[in-house]
Formats: sequence, C-alpha cells, structure tokens
Amino acid sequence: MGNKTLVRLLIALGIIGVIAAVLHFAGGGGGISRKSPSTVKKKVFTNFPINDVASVTIKKKEGNLTLSKGEKSWEVKERDGYTANVEPIASMLKSIWDLNIGQPVTIGRSQYGRLQLVSPDEAKSEDEAATILTFKNAEDKELASLWLGKTFERADGRPSPMGGTSMSDAGRYVKPGTTNSVYLVSETFDGIDTDPAEWIDKTFFEIAQLKTIELAFSDGKEGWKLKRDDPNGDLVFSTSKPNEKLDSTKVATMRSAFSRAQMEDVLTGDALKETKVDHATFKITTFEGFTYEIALGEKNDLNELPMTLKVDGKFEEKRKVGEEESDEEKERLDKQFTDELKRKKDKLAQEKSLGGNVFKIRSFIIDSILKKRSELLAEEAEEGGAEVAPGVTLPGLPSGAAPIPAPAPKVQAKGAPKAPKE
Repeated sequence: MGNKTLVRLLIALGIIGVIAAVLHFAGGGGGISRKSPSTVKKKVFTNFPINDVASVTIKKKEGNLTLSKGEKSWEVKERDGYTANVEPIASMLKSIWDLNIGQPVTIGRSQYGRLQLVSPDEAKSEDEAATILTFKNAEDKELASLWLGKTFERADGRPSPMGGTSMSDAGRYVKPGTTNSVYLVSETFDGIDTDPAEWIDKTFFEIAQLKTIELAFSDGKEGWKLKRDDPNGDLVFSTSKPNEKLDSTKVATMRSAFSRAQMEDVLTGDALKETKVDHATFKITTFEGFTYEIALGEKNDLNELPMTLKVDGKFEEKRKVGEEESDEEKERLDKQFTDELKRKKDKLAQEKSLGGNVFKIRSFIIDSILKKRSELLAEEAEEGGAEVAPGVTLPGLPSGAAPIPAPAPKVQAKGAPKAPKE
C-alpha cells in the first residue's frame, strides 16, 4: 500500500470517527460533559421579546398554570382570573431576558432524564420531568419556550448536619425549547411553581382606629357589641346586662382586630362550591368612616377557614376652616385634608375590589377575637378565699372597720387529758 493511499485511509477513518461521535451524543446514549466556560458572555436567547409577552404557561408533571395579561394587570387563570402578583412575574421575565450561558453541556437525548429535561408528557416520574415555560403574545402566538431541568448543587465548604459537606444551589440546567442545546446557568428559578396560591396578589384589607366591633353567631346566641368613644379609649359593652362585668384584659386585643389581616388563597371551582360562610359575622366601624362586614365559616383540621368581606365608607368631603387660620396655615391644612381624603378613597376602592370572593385565612387571625359573650366576662371570685392572719385588716373594708379579732385561747377543762404536743 502506497503512502498516499495510507494517508487517505487515515483521513477517512478520522472523519468516520467524528461523525460517529456526533451521532452518539445527539441521538443515542452517552455520558454528560460540560465544556469550559467562555470568558465572553452569551445569552440563552439572543433576542427574547420581553415586551411582547402576554401570557406565560408553566407546565410540570403534576399540572399546569397560566398567567396572562388582563385589562388592568396580570391574572391567574386557575383562580378564575384573580389578580396576580406582578413582581415575581416581572422578575421571571427579566431573568430570562438576561439569562447568560454559564457552560454548554454535551449530553445524549437518552440522558435527558438525568438532568430532568424529559417532556412532562413523556417522563416516567417527576424526577425526570422538566418544567416548561412557554411565552406567547397577545395573539396567542408562541414567542419562546424554556425547559428548566435539574438544580445544580455545589459544595459550600460547611459541614452538613447529615455528615459530609453541605451543598447549596448554584444554578440550573436549561434547554431552549426550539433546540437540543443544553446549558448550565447561574439562575436557579426557585419561585417557578404551578401552585396558583403562590402567584395571586395577596394584598388584603387593614382595619385601623376601630370604633365599634360586633359579633353575631349563626345560632343567635352569645353575641356581643363593644364600643369606645375615642381612638385611644378602652372598649366597653354597647349594652350591658345586669350583674355583668366586662374583663378589660380579655377585650384588649379587640382594638387591633384585623389590623394585620392576611389571606392564604382564593377559593374557586369545586372548593368554592363545597364552602359555607355562615358560622359567624363581624361588623366593624372605624373613626375614619369605614364599615366592614366579615363573614366566617367553620375552621378545618388545618386551622384554616373561609371568609368573605364587604367594605363601605363615608368621609367628610370638606374641611372645617378655623376662625383664626392664616393663609399659610389654611393652604397647609387644606393640602393635608385633600391628601388624607384621597388616601381613604384609594383604600376604599382597593378593599371594595375584594368583595365577591371567598378567601382562605389562618385561624390565628381571629382566634383571639372570636369569643362568646360569656368568655369576655370577668370571672367571679371563688368562695372561701385564703385565711387572713389574726388582727389584719382586709383591703377594701370601709375606713374605720374593726380588724378581725384573734381567736380566744382554748381553756383546758379540769381533769381532761392534755392534748399531745405537735
């Protein structure tokens, strides 16, 4: 065999080897390898159309979730279009627009399961399934998609309570939906979930400067109403009954009722159909002019209960001008009054928008105020209290009252046996 023939044969064998390697990693088995990162940053999407995105679908093995732009704001489809929290959506879109490739990863398709990059429809388990983000425009045309795979962990140099070295999340394997390219990126996308409760706007209502609070139970028994005459005063019964004394320590928390109210979720679909909100109702007025009606259902085993809300308000539209106000004082006070009136009206509009929904709340919000009338009363002193030392005057006796006399000494009867010494 001549030298030229030998050279041609070696070149042909080399080309065949390269083609075999490419086919091996692109369509068949094979391991996983990460190329050395480049010093030049490259984006996963060279031109992600962030401003055109009108809906985001999150698809996982266990379910889907859709976020879409409504007329006023983003909405959560799985909560009947309830308003979404815009902040995490904007953060997610910005992260994807600015997502840089950390390291390209060479991997065969048969190894996708190891990096959790198998389609949720084809994956045998959640441990293999990707989380797919699909972005569409207002015309429902797909703009881009991104497959989120396994979280990449790195040793952080600290000992683990379970033994060995502690690990922390340092990135995630991803795949643009239109290609088979796999990359390791520094973003972990921890907040990407299909639980609708994690995406709804949880802005709730807040009661300040409580004036009256009334509670009625569905059985018509043990209800009550408390009031106070000024914002710093103590609450008292609106109408007292004979021999009834309110325990001020038991109603101290009533003054801040629903001042930090929080909600967990909005009930829709079958959960809403099975829910009753007829256990008890609070009616509250404030010194600012707001009125609230809060209906509650029964508490479940998880200390959760349903709640509905109705809000209204009446405010003074004009300020009463003082007799001796200077022009400067009038201008300043008028501005303060206008600003405060606007704040009240904005608050009323926001809280009114919550009406018509059934919310899920935690019971700790109402446990201290959902009390029967008898539970608000001072406890009666027990009969037969502690003995008082001889000659001691009891507190509360009228001035000049005689002290309790000491007991008369015992007289030993003649001929009687002596009592044994103690």
